[in-house]
Amino acid sequence: MDNLVIQALGKINMGILIIDRQLKVILWNGWLERFTGKSKEEVIGRNLLEVCPRFKLNMYQNILQNALYQGQSRFCSSALHKAFILPKENEDEHFYKQNMHVEPLYENGRNYAMIQISDMTNTSTRVYKLKNLIKELDVEYNKVKISEKISKHLSMHDSLTGLPNRRAFNERLIWAINHAERSEGRLAVLFVDTDGFKQINDTYGHEVGDQVLVETAKRLKENIRSTDSVARLSGDEFSIILNQLNDDHDAEVVCEKLGTAFIAPIEVSSNFIHLSLSIGISVYPRHGEEPAELLRYADQAMYRIKKNGKSGYAMYDSQRDQYG
Repeated sequence: MDNLVIQALGKINMGILIIDRQLKVILWNGWLERFTGKSKEEVIGRNLLEVCPRFKLNMYQNILQNALYQGQSRFCSSALHKAFILPKENEDEHFYKQNMHVEPLYENGRNYAMIQISDMTNTSTRVYKLKNLIKELDVEYNKVKISEKISKHLSMHDSLTGLPNRRAFNERLIWAINHAERSEGRLAVLFVDTDGFKQINDTYGHEVGDQVLVETAKRLKENIRSTDSVARLSGDEFSIILNQLNDDHDAEVVCEKLGTAFIAPIEVSSNFIHLSLSIGISVYPRHGEEPAELLRYADQAMYRIKKNGKSGYAMYDSQRDQYG
């Protein structure tokens, strides 16, 4: 049996050495021979501190003393300690990662300490690579999330003015109607069309026309509440959702304010351009309860303003606007 134990110790894939109270090495297994290049004949009987200089550190001497005299076990992780057993000459000790487990042993009234060394180099390398992989995946994931956020923003906003586009407007109107329905409130939809924008484009060119649209979007946004919403539907057509109105007249007050905001000309490239608005109003639930219905009615009311000379606002009237 002793021979089998010795053979097993020689083949086991970890370092095992045993020392007595004088720190003399009395067992030095095959793994240690292969790792250090020192045979058991060279090591057995010598002081551990000579064979393994790392144990000269007070911290490790205390661990050994506690095992030999106090019977205390101790585990030291490779994550917190340098290699305990140095490799063969010409090999970089910093490459190796080792766990150490110190256990007290007893025989015939004598105390010994068994030191087990587990090579964690490959495990640490795999863990390091895995951590790097996780970090790279995290970076890629964040890039994808940012890209998705940008794509979603682009798909829901007008690239010229930065306002929500028709798709975003429709979603906001659905949400606003649902909210008004739950709270038994009311809201208004304004259909806003600029007057004479085609002539501005024809006179000053599309580049100036684009700047006029940007300024139009800015003035519209500045003259509604933060709880309201303005969107560019297409060309020079905008729409506004006025949430939580006390009565229908509130929408007309906002239209007055918007009209005043466009009294001052828009300056683009030293050109002072006068612009007015034609605005149609529909109110939920008075005129309709469906998003498309409210937008269509506001559009029809806006066309009544256009037909009657432009520049102004009108509340939808089913008798006057049903034929557009």
